[in-house]
Amino acid sequence: MENWYEGWTDVTYPIFEHMTGWPGQPPTTFDTLSCIHCGDQAKVTMLHFSAHSGTHMDAPNHFMAEGIDISLFPVHVGLGPVRVAAIDCPAEVRPEHLSDYEARTRPLQPGERLLLRTPNSDKAFWLQDPFDTEYRGIGPEAAHWIAERKLQLVGVDYLSVGPFHHGNPQTHRALMSAEVWIIEGVDLRKIREGDYEMICLPLKLAGSDGSPIRVLLKETPKG
Repeated sequence: MENWYEGWTDVTYPIFEHMTGWPGQPPTTFDTLSCIHCGDQAKVTMLHFSAHSGTHMDAPNHFMAEGIDISLFPVHVGLGPVRVAAIDCPAEVRPEHLSDYEARTRPLQPGERLLLRTPNSDKAFWLQDPFDTEYRGIGPEAAHWIAERKLQLVGVDYLSVGPFHHGNPQTHRALMSAEVWIIEGVDLRKIREGDYEMICLPLKLAGSDGSPIRVLLKETPKG
């Protein structure tokens, strides 16, 4: 009999020193406060990084002044079925890319969760590369498309759900105002399009506009 923990894939990127982050933000660093090899009784590390580092979740107050913080995340939103869509887009994700996905699978229903696997996931380990301003994000029009379908969560495979050059705030606000939770930087390199179960939970950081998350996926058996 399969143990409950078997079959799960960890799709979380590690957080490490000097990893790729949003341009202009301080680098990720770890300071050692005490060290066993230095004669101390325990190792203690001080962490310095943005709440939006690596695989993370945005809280509504990241882009909405009256939005709730990450500590108020409704846990049920991060637990349950999720669909992974392979989106082959030359630039930003547009509504027609999502419509094509529905046409070859099935229509998205209110309350569903959706992860987008774009060409971002074909770049190997991009957290060691210079920040890519040409990453594939969800354009504002596609964000409104998702909001109209009343999904409860959408995830992307780079550091921001919105495009870098234009429409980033608009994408975030379109989703957040429709109560669509956003996860970013998901490691979908080894994940194919299909149906999965998901575990996705942020840290309970009071007042914070985001949090690192641990995301696990388990493919749903066909038939």
